[in-house]
Amino acid sequence: MSIEQQLKDEYQQNAKNVVCPPSIDIRIMNAYRERMLEKKGEQPLERRRAWSKAVMVILLIAVVSGFAYAGRTLLFEETKGNMAMSAVTLEELKLSKAQLESISQARNEIKAQLNPGESAIVYLTDLDNVKSLPFIPVSQPDVNENLDSWRNLIASRNIADQIPDSLLGTYRFAGGMELSPFGAYVGSERDIAALLEEFKAESEETGKDVIWRKTPVPTSLPLLTYTTVYRNSDQETLYLSLETARDSKVKLQMTAPPSAKYEEFDLNGHSAHYFKNDSHIYTDSHFYQEISWMFEHDGDAIIYRLGSDSPAITKEQLMKAAKGL
Repeated sequence: MSIEQQLKDEYQQNAKNVVCPPSIDIRIMNAYRERMLEKKGEQPLERRRAWSKAVMVILLIAVVSGFAYAGRTLLFEETKGNMAMSAVTLEELKLSKAQLESISQARNEIKAQLNPGESAIVYLTDLDNVKSLPFIPVSQPDVNENLDSWRNLIASRNIADQIPDSLLGTYRFAGGMELSPFGAYVGSERDIAALLEEFKAESEETGKDVIWRKTPVPTSLPLLTYTTVYRNSDQETLYLSLETARDSKVKLQMTAPPSAKYEEFDLNGHSAHYFKNDSHIYTDSHFYQEISWMFEHDGDAIIYRLGSDSPAITKEQLMKAAKGL
């Protein structure tokens, strides 16, 4: 095969997997907002592209486009209806213990200054070389601690028949939130570039290694996330997240360092994905494991995620809890 044909084939293969910078989708969220403007009869100043009815939204960390795929390994990808999910490992996410501790300290200090329902982004000079992490999103979720009220909300969204009051017999309902438990950021690629310049300038001027600011909460998103939190007497935590999309095509991608572990198995007739990350940047333990699976409910695709940031919880316990759902 000629070099030209090899490059052509590689480009076509890579184009299927191109995702963009960084934490909650950025470039495509901008496209989503442009689509909303177009529906109101307005046109964005620079781009006048006709977007399809189903907008592709890519969430949770991204990688650079083109042929810059060195150190990237695809673990799995699955699509049902209007939703797709996948997981990849990135060589550049192989962070040192000092970097992980620095992230945790900054995240906790800033989270303590947020009111319920508020979010922020954090810039750390220590992560300047990690292109897929220009910011660390932080949130202080507004938690609904009333089980009946939370169940009624989930039922009104028509995404689950019942939310259990406990898991594994000892993990009790602790609250529900209309958000991922680990924060999110929404902004355009231009927003990110501008913020990075501002943060770097402020860091140089003040000598600070950590710069942060609050971010507005989006009034609407193509992806809806509902997380139910369970805890036992030892304060070990299980997170049950339900994700669905209305009138949009949504693609979610989880990323992790090369040390992450992955396993696929059958869960009550569904293809399930077990994923374990021992260098997770959003937990104080730097540990996170989850089981995820997809199915369709009343014509809508729904992703279930059952995860934990407690190292004491075993994979077998997580699988048992998932099977009970």
